[in-house]
Amino acid sequence: MSSIQLSEELLIDVQKLLTQHDEAAKDMGVAVQYMSAMTGLLLANFKSYDTDEKKELLSKLYNFAEHVMTDNIAEEQKQASQGTNDEAFGVWKP
Repeated sequence: MSSIQLSEELLIDVQKLLTQHDEAAKDMGVAVQYMSAMTGLLLANFKSYDTDEKKELLSKLYNFAEHVMTDNIAEEQKQASQGTNDEAFGVWKP
């Protein structure tokens, strides 16, 4: 797979666009459903692959999405635990 650039701005822009199409996409669960359905539709229209190749690519995309999710969760947990330690660090002077 090629290298891609994700940013908070991109995610916000995509969700705004989905919300313009359907107000329900303000709910992250609905937005994710749209993204999943669009992935399936794009793959269905990918004419250079047969059905088995499309299924294999979909499986790889699932694994990639899972990897991105778990990495992001781990990073958030790491930052949260560091923030907790920082709050208790320092010297208090009256």
